[in-house]
Amino acid sequence: MVVTNKNGETNSDFIIKDNILIGKHEPLTTEYKGIGKLLLDRMKEKPESIGQFDIITGATYTFAEMYDLTVKCALWLRQQGIQKNDVVALCSPNIMDSFAPFFATFCVGAIFTPWNPAMDIREARYFMKLSGAKIVFADESSVNTIKQAADSDKNDITIVVFGENLKAIPFSKIVDGHKKFDIDNFHCTTIDDNHDTAMILYSSGTTGPSKGVQLSHFVFLYHLLNPGGLTTDGLPLWLSSYFWISGVLLTLNCLVNHCKRFLYPTFEEEMTCKIIEKYKISWLFLSPSMINRILNSGYFKKYDMSSVTNIFLGGAKFSENSQNKLKECLPNANTVQMYGMTELGGILTAQHPHHKAGTVGTVLKNCQIKIIDLETGVALGPNKSGELLAKSITITNGYYNNPKATKETIDEDGWLHTGDLAYYDDDGEIVIIDRLKETIKYRGVQISPCEIENLLETYKDVVEVAVIGVPHLQDDEHPLAFVTTVPGSKVTERDLQDFVEKNMTDIYYLRDGVKFLDKMPHTPSGKISRKDLKAMVKGY
Repeated sequence: MVVTNKNGETNSDFIIKDNILIGKHEPLTTEYKGIGKLLLDRMKEKPESIGQFDIITGATYTFAEMYDLTVKCALWLRQQGIQKNDVVALCSPNIMDSFAPFFATFCVGAIFTPWNPAMDIREARYFMKLSGAKIVFADESSVNTIKQAADSDKNDITIVVFGENLKAIPFSKIVDGHKKFDIDNFHCTTIDDNHDTAMILYSSGTTGPSKGVQLSHFVFLYHLLNPGGLTTDGLPLWLSSYFWISGVLLTLNCLVNHCKRFLYPTFEEEMTCKIIEKYKISWLFLSPSMINRILNSGYFKKYDMSSVTNIFLGGAKFSENSQNKLKECLPNANTVQMYGMTELGGILTAQHPHHKAGTVGTVLKNCQIKIIDLETGVALGPNKSGELLAKSITITNGYYNNPKATKETIDEDGWLHTGDLAYYDDDGEIVIIDRLKETIKYRGVQISPCEIENLLETYKDVVEVAVIGVPHLQDDEHPLAFVTTVPGSKVTERDLQDFVEKNMTDIYYLRDGVKFLDKMPHTPSGKISRKDLKAMVKGY
């Protein structure tokens, strides 16, 4: 089936066959086997151009300076015995030197993994155990958490700090003392197969705690040399950390395309608009949560946003109403909603200018989508909702050291079950309705309800607990706990909220509160019925 848009024009980007939306097939041809050599080659092409600019300090790095730091860091990693399949971690916000271990890890053939710089000791222990990282590069505020987590498990992980901390090796020390001959004659470790794992990112997947998503060198070479939806141009700005796949892809894309990267460590509504106005930013990537917070604050109208020509949104649902409001505030900007997953190696769909507000556009090249009936698994036609399944040329190599979870997510025919409820309309545009999976997303960060549930179940008097996400315009979702207690219990909502706040980091706080039930609803199989709980929320 060839699709025509609402103007009667034939869409040559994809077809629909047997109720499967199939993007155009365009395989990648490249002589590169690994990302490291590509990055070094591109830095050498424009050595005097500015590659990074720190908005707070005004400091800059040329591509030549970035090349120098990357190679020095790679030389040090080799001195520490880091080889293929070893894992190197980075736990830092977007600061000037954090790119160096990111790039250098690829250059020595090791596996890079970013950790959430806001993690607590419990999370740090989990990331260490899951990844088996031998070295972690961290900002000053993260060192103590990492050290305490390592000590508790008798883990001898080496910690390198950007700055100063007596419990870690200063980054300035590891890049000092390398011979010019060694730098000038540095060669990346040979990658035998570009489908070897290059990176472990984290996702809650469809069930359970965070899993390590393995992405290959091929995934990133594909995005960098055969770009799709996330191609930077002009003066780009994004605030995603390396912990998000968008932060990884945009950082790599910016370097390969010789763009100046603007660095600011955190998202702030007014400051973001000030940056756009002052530096005439032309290209933006922000989460729907960030956009909604700016829209509600009124800052888009307070500051001059006329330089912005493209806004890309991804990571959560962005409503038709919100997209129309954004268009009113920035009438000269092309707003593009996208849909993707870490497990799919990036973006799967994207809007074109003629697409309807509130959709996530149509399937991209080298990707396939089908919507299946929740009961029968049969692929559905247009305007029928079901679970969205996907295939992509950049699909994950599987969950790190977790074949069981891989099998549960990717079926025997290679379809990845996203856990998202969706449909496609008569134009082939995808609409995301809700998430079937239990993951809660707070300000773009995925959190697993079972982690909160496991904690609350340790509280005295609690019999059963289920945590769900309640939609929130600015923050994506807020966790809400449903609880049953022993008869006569005097535990209060505030007691349980305080318990979570004492034992977990900010993203897990029960911002939508606690609802006490006399009896928890269950499915016929004995599981807690989250569907019924969500229905209760709509009734409050």
